[in-house]
Amino acid sequence: MLLRWYKGFSHKGNPMQLVEQISKQVLQQNLSRFVPIVRLEKGAKKKTFYFFIAIESPNIGEVPSEVQLKLLQLPFFKYGIKGSTSFSYEEIKSMVGANHYVEDYTNPIPYQFVKKVDDRPFEFIALHPIEQSSADTEALSHRHEHLLYWLSALGSGTWESFKKACEALKLEEPKRILRRLRLLGHIEFAPDGNRWCTAPTALVKVRSDCASDKFILCGQRSINLPRKLELYATVEVKKQPRGEAPPCISLQIDIIEKISSEFTVANAGEVSSQLGTILPDISNWKQSLRCLQGIVPSLYEWKRFDGNDFVSCVSPRETGMYQMWAASEQQSSCYTLFYEQESNRWLQGDWYGLRFLALQHDRFECIVHYDPVSWRLAIPVSQRWPEIYERALVLASGLLPTYQGSWLLYENVGLELVQQLSDKLNVKWEEASTYA
Repeated sequence: MLLRWYKGFSHKGNPMQLVEQISKQVLQQNLSRFVPIVRLEKGAKKKTFYFFIAIESPNIGEVPSEVQLKLLQLPFFKYGIKGSTSFSYEEIKSMVGANHYVEDYTNPIPYQFVKKVDDRPFEFIALHPIEQSSADTEALSHRHEHLLYWLSALGSGTWESFKKACEALKLEEPKRILRRLRLLGHIEFAPDGNRWCTAPTALVKVRSDCASDKFILCGQRSINLPRKLELYATVEVKKQPRGEAPPCISLQIDIIEKISSEFTVANAGEVSSQLGTILPDISNWKQSLRCLQGIVPSLYEWKRFDGNDFVSCVSPRETGMYQMWAASEQQSSCYTLFYEQESNRWLQGDWYGLRFLALQHDRFECIVHYDPVSWRLAIPVSQRWPEIYERALVLASGLLPTYQGSWLLYENVGLELVQQLSDKLNVKWEEASTYA
């Protein structure tokens, strides 16, 4: 089993360029399995600042030879932090800001938007098959599964309680975890971001070639429920990509009424298809976003997303996606918002959704590729859809998307759903084949 620890350094220069350069080297040298994350000191500017790389190895403080030879010889690792060769997350938590996943620099958040992507995603899959589960994936999956058990037992709580549960299970980035659980239909969150609650246990129907109906289990989950369901259905447990969420539990069921009568489990039907029908188009979705009142631009510092990066600006003057933070704090942004100039409205929503709005406003052509043979949909990572539309894709299989190069792959997606959502999101879709 690999253990995660951190190695610290100091550097003088552009923080984001540093992250980009490290990520590029890690990806080029195929070291992401050893170095998955870069963390910067809070408020890092173009001056001397500290940064930390996460290292995964069998023993704390033991640097894999590949990392030592191919990465740490580079000039920005010249100045290590004196006094300690290794740090735990707890030791650096108070001094670092949000982490930067190495793989985010092929699908970066929030920097480095890639305007050009490989236009043959399914040929890429043939050359680079999707990686299978590893021991590390198993361990991470197990911790996410226990998180869902805990959330299910509690039923609801505050954002602080959610973060503490993640911390207790050594799961980093609770906001990302929350988003994945929402995509999978396990949890809901209040619009003000203060409280969460688990969704009722439900069977969600998905497409299948089998004679009997196939369902996935969503919502609350107990440790004994899958075992009990085996008495009435054929149960399959499948790990999520990279183990970053609770496993998908799918069931082949001949007579669903038997389960409904024995358990408190709702039959939700084919939710992905239902969402495809009822979701609004992108324009009406934008109008439904929460509007923040009373923002005085002069009280904040601003950066505008230009399609490639967040660039400093004096004050928001045109429609687009912005970061804002208190001028006195000089720390990570308080909010990421979408400013609509015509109505003078500040809209709050999920990060990907706001970026998607920015791309649409700038008239950038958004695309997807669909393989009708494998029922796979490929979306560029730089054009990821707003959360509620992505949820329709995820609930078509019960699996989170897989990262493949510059693409996100969604499984078991029907042609009708692709057509419906592409029309509503003004996305150009093309039919392709894995075997082309």
